[in-house]
Amino acid sequence: DASNSDIPFARLISPRIDPTMAAAAAARAYDLVVWGGSGFTGRLAAEYLARRYTPGSPDPNSKGSSEPVRWAIAGRDRAKLESVRESIEAKHPHAKGKIDILIGTNDDPASLESVACVANTVLSFAGPFAICGAPIVDACVKCGTDYCDITGEPTFIRDTIDRHDAVAKSAGVKLVSCVGYDSVPWDIGAFAVAKHFRDNGDECVGAVGHAGAARGGVSGGTIASAINLMETTPWDVLKRMGSPFFLSPEGDSSKATTAARSRWKTQSSWRFDEDVGRWTMPSVMAGINTKVVARSWAIDASGVYGDSFKYDESDICSGRFAAALGTAALTAFGAALMFPPTRWLLKNHVLPKPGQGPSEALREGGFANIYVVGVGAKNGDKAVAHVEFKGADPGYKGTAALAVEAALCMALPSERAKLPEGGGCLTPATALGTTLVDRMNASEHFAVDVKPLADAAIRG
Repeated sequence: DASNSDIPFARLISPRIDPTMAAAAAARAYDLVVWGGSGFTGRLAAEYLARRYTPGSPDPNSKGSSEPVRWAIAGRDRAKLESVRESIEAKHPHAKGKIDILIGTNDDPASLESVACVANTVLSFAGPFAICGAPIVDACVKCGTDYCDITGEPTFIRDTIDRHDAVAKSAGVKLVSCVGYDSVPWDIGAFAVAKHFRDNGDECVGAVGHAGAARGGVSGGTIASAINLMETTPWDVLKRMGSPFFLSPEGDSSKATTAARSRWKTQSSWRFDEDVGRWTMPSVMAGINTKVVARSWAIDASGVYGDSFKYDESDICSGRFAAALGTAALTAFGAALMFPPTRWLLKNHVLPKPGQGPSEALREGGFANIYVVGVGAKNGDKAVAHVEFKGADPGYKGTAALAVEAALCMALPSERAKLPEGGGCLTPATALGTTLVDRMNASEHFAVDVKPLADAAIRG
């Protein structure tokens, strides 16, 4: 095993951010450390790394020879991590002796720094993030280590921005939240369709994301995060969270002007969408996705989106009745989460618990289709970005694989060299952009393409 004390490099890093850290990154012991490797989704990420990026893998889709990754799993419970390693080695014998374990605990900052300082990038699966996510971010910033996570918790991201954005910018450290199903398909979809118009001499003035046909299970971890959010967030903050600009920069340089706020309206009822030709209901995930896309637009330095861009989101339904029923159910569920008695009932007797997830058969047979329809400024031309999950349910196996691919954009020096310069609290689109699109298209589990709307087949 590689225990923290076995790696003297961790002790050589200054506790202050070193501007030469990027050059020293190649000397670090690991390209990627999976923090929270004993959790349900963290285990799936480790298995994906073993199968696809560990030398000796017999899998036909393996890149263990052409693009080997130096990786480890980390967390606070060595016994659980060893159990994960044993199960992966039993399923993938080629990985035996190649999975190191690192230990750190939130009440011991030095132990977290010894984890962060031996990695180019840390990928965190340890939620609810508002409860236990901040210390590993602190360690990454202190060690000059790139960081990403699968959170969908707006308050955690807002806190990370407020505490670390300025320092991370000055150090060139990239901190990227929401690299799973929350919110890569929508953020990258909006980026891809906006880039399509820009590359063709036009400007995308609006985009609408649509969740189409999908098969997958409900995430106990996501439910736990939502419940914790409702239990611990003050009412005034919850009200401010209603704005898509909750994560966007504030002050004189903010794009969140009165005009912008009037443009960015989020669908609140069922309606027929002419672009996709389907009845739709309010998006289940708009509460995080719209905020991530808004931040991408607000901090974009490349001019992909244009100043007049706006974004909305919906879920495609089978018909008018289904859209109306879905809207009512979503409203009732949100109301139930607001009140402690019904929240307690859902938490303890109805909803899945953290660590619980769909069966292996459902994970392997899952899929998802996300469509982001964009409109151009010149002639009102329309195009659609299609983000597809294949052979992977979006909430677990798909999120695990997607998060790994996002992390490798930063963890592998050859990939990081392709990314836009600069650091800070970024989004998947602004930090990873086309590099992530290329990695998704190279994976057997994803596909991203953009075409004229008239040529697209929408699966709803």
